[in-house]
Amino acid sequence: MSGDALKKLYEKIPTGVKSAFAPLFVRAMVDNRIYRETWEELERYEAMPAEERHEFQLMALRAQLEYAYSYVPYYKALFDEFSVDLLASDIEAELAKLPLLEKSDAIAAGDALYSTDAGLSYFETFTGGSSGQALRVLLDKDSVYRERAFACYGYAKHGFDPRTSKTAAFWGHNKQMNYYFSPLKNEIVISPFRLYREVSAEGIVHDIKKFGATFLAGYPSAIFQLVKAMETEGLHMPVSHVFYYAENYEPDKRDFVNAYLGCTSSSDYGHTEHAVKAEVGDDFVRFNDLYGYTELVPMEGTEDEFRVVCTGFTSRKMPLIRYATDDVVEVAADGTRHLVGHKKSDVFLVGKNGARIFKGAMTLHVDELAGITAYQYHQTEVGRAELHLVAPGGLSESQEENVMQYIRRRTEGLLDVEIRYVDKVKTSNRGKALWAVIDRGGGSK
Repeated sequence: MSGDALKKLYEKIPTGVKSAFAPLFVRAMVDNRIYRETWEELERYEAMPAEERHEFQLMALRAQLEYAYSYVPYYKALFDEFSVDLLASDIEAELAKLPLLEKSDAIAAGDALYSTDAGLSYFETFTGGSSGQALRVLLDKDSVYRERAFACYGYAKHGFDPRTSKTAAFWGHNKQMNYYFSPLKNEIVISPFRLYREVSAEGIVHDIKKFGATFLAGYPSAIFQLVKAMETEGLHMPVSHVFYYAENYEPDKRDFVNAYLGCTSSSDYGHTEHAVKAEVGDDFVRFNDLYGYTELVPMEGTEDEFRVVCTGFTSRKMPLIRYATDDVVEVAADGTRHLVGHKKSDVFLVGKNGARIFKGAMTLHVDELAGITAYQYHQTEVGRAELHLVAPGGLSESQEENVMQYIRRRTEGLLDVEIRYVDKVKTSNRGKALWAVIDRGGGSK
């Protein structure tokens, strides 16, 4: 059964039935051939000497480039234009001949960026477009298993058992439900906004304990909010480890969570595009070289900042080669590395009740983004914000309403938003579009 078919199957099954048969769903995931092969490859790769690892990575890189040339019209034309020799001994030098693939380039390429391999099944997703137009991403259906294997292999280093461990995750939204249950991951997903609309954290803690989750995952801002409320109310629950994603954590808040819960934590970095994956710490960024080939390209006007550029290996329906992300690695004088860029969590909106609403919870994922070239939140008043849209053709009334409903659903009514059309959005000193412009009386971010 394909990953997509399995996903559609369990989405139709009532929650009570899902819970009762969760072990069967988990087994269907981890016993899948693609999952097992990916896990075994990770084990072999990790046991290799560093030199062999690099050679193995270059073999994967060459294979991806060869496939792209054979099946993807965009890359065939590009490789020919820049005289890329796929038989050359130095495949890294050949890769370097190619220009960076900006997100705008990928959007403009359209169908030419998709594989013509008729036997390759796929599913569709969209990037959030943190400050601009979303990118339609086509992924191999079997990538569901590959992604889960990569994730669980990393989790296992922190005591996580892919077959038996249970997780409580804080991300997205769940339509006013207390939580929804994901049997493939054996986790409950709790909306971060539940932390803001409920007076006490007791109900959330009760649900986590009842489910039996001993791992937490999700937005750092949400997990900190939960644990801070637990401290205030004198609540406790057993937690082994916290997995952070989607936002950069703040070390002091991370340390507080670890101390109060008596647990450890880690942070992962990745994208919807499935072209890069890394483990992130206070002073390091460790890219997964089996997941893709990652370059740190120097940025103009600075000596210590490097743009993250990636070539992914896990999906072939839409290969991304030298894909230029908005993320930046800052290299300090002592050699330590810090991941900065669009996932910084120091910019936030404020809801009606004073709750901080971070980017991870407010990134747009709606079909209407196809008609939007840029968007940006502006807030001057608590509980209210303007959504500035650059949309050459404008949106219809129904499209506008869909966007507004989406925001209301995600914020659970905590933020009133008004759409305003503009010719351009404000940018940083480096010319990068900002996710939000804040001026609540104390300056802007």
